[in-house]
Amino acid sequence: MPDSATITRRKLFVILNPASGTSTAEVVKKAIGEHFSCDDGSCQVHEVRDREDLGALAREAAGRNVEVVVAAGGDGTVSAVANGLVGTNTPLGILPLGTANILARELGVPTDLNEACALIAGEFATAPVDAMKVKDAHYFTQVGVGIDALMIRDTKTEDKKRFGRLAYMWTGAVRLIGFQPRRFTLTIDGKAVKARASQVLVANCATLGQKPLTWGPNIKVDDGQVDVCVIRAGSLWDFARVSWNVLRGTHRDDPKLHYRKASKAVTIHTRKPLPVQGDGEVIADTPVEVQVVKGAVRVVVPGTGASSG
Repeated sequence: MPDSATITRRKLFVILNPASGTSTAEVVKKAIGEHFSCDDGSCQVHEVRDREDLGALAREAAGRNVEVVVAAGGDGTVSAVANGLVGTNTPLGILPLGTANILARELGVPTDLNEACALIAGEFATAPVDAMKVKDAHYFTQVGVGIDALMIRDTKTEDKKRFGRLAYMWTGAVRLIGFQPRRFTLTIDGKAVKARASQVLVANCATLGQKPLTWGPNIKVDDGQVDVCVIRAGSLWDFARVSWNVLRGTHRDDPKLHYRKASKAVTIHTRKPLPVQGDGEVIADTPVEVQVVKGAVRVVVPGTGASSG
């Protein structure tokens, strides 16, 4: 635990979602208070209320010239806060409180609460992160249609809090039973592609739940591109084989996995509407258009100096 001499007076605005993960708001506030000076107003903590516009809160804070706007929550909270920082010079700090914490893991941000606080309190670097724009909102990890969106839609909040990732895995296994691949029409940078698939994923970052598991090779958050992953598995045996290749990191050897890159936009059409997930939250139904936004926001990461990447 840091002593009083190490508490920073860096000007922060923390947007705390108490509904994320298993940490209570009191635990999070205690950790923040051990690293930052909150008594003199240098660090302000805003506890999120229902239906509050987190992007608007972040934009307002950036307009007050705070040094870092911090998202304390899961991937959905991080995404919503980051939305408000697109087009600003204010970096995003992450206190990962969610079930998966995909963007934090991708960027090497500690998933331990105190270590994440220490990162923002110390001398850090910032890294550029691309975004995927759907309508007026930006997403930073993945946008998916298929099993993943159904799994996210159907997993209860109380089960996520109690069982963590196991809750998602159980729901996904249940949804797989009897699930049949659907017909998709994908338009990738203006070129139409038809596919019969159980999952179409537009990936901005590679992390699948937890490293070293990834959606595929050479998927990066800062290359100005997204990767379109099409999974054509149609049976439990197919999914088992795909899972084995994911575990081994031999994605390219699996005939049920197909990849394409896009630098402008991806449109996903289905015969019947299917739910669409963005950064772990159900955001729409198909059809959906995903636009690539290069270097949309900068994020606090381990390192020294003003910037990296």
